[in-house]
Amino acid sequence: MKPRLRHAVGRRVTVVGMRRPWIVPALSLLLLASTAALAQATDPIETVLETYVVSQVTRDDGTREDRFSPATQARPGQVVEYRIIVTNVSEETLPPGIVVISVPILEGTQFVPSSATPSSEELLTEFSADDGMTFAETNVFIGLGDDRAIADPTAYTTVRWTVLADMEPGDALTLVYRVTIR
Repeated sequence: MKPRLRHAVGRRVTVVGMRRPWIVPALSLLLLASTAALAQATDPIETVLETYVVSQVTRDDGTREDRFSPATQARPGQVVEYRIIVTNVSEETLPPGIVVISVPILEGTQFVPSSATPSSEELLTEFSADDGMTFAETNVFIGLGDDRAIADPTAYTTVRWTVLADMEPGDALTLVYRVTIR
């Protein structure tokens, strides 16, 4: 699914968090805190976090499809999809490379391989397996020297997107990734 910048009208900041007895909704709190702190500095970017539990259902014709329900709780084994809506709320065009969104894979969850909005001409998607110290598009390495190895995508700890196109006033981009609750 190729991300597309789209014009957004009348958006407001809302954070829909995941409540669950086993995991504190730290990602929601992190995005809310960073949005509030940055808003004080007249941040040109507004972020909205939506959180959904993903269920696979079988249709009458035998095909399977994903169904989404707002996450109020999630149990071990369930898949949760995070959607981060990024909007340029300023009156200026933001040049390529200025908008960078980085999100942690929370403790108690595991990244679902190939679930993040992929790289395209307008977007660079990178991953980290060392808590955001280093990033790579593919072949994310962990360890040093003789212990250096390619990390399994389920070991990723951070996802980062960099917008590679001009972001006009009102443009919005939805970034998606999934985790499995452990």
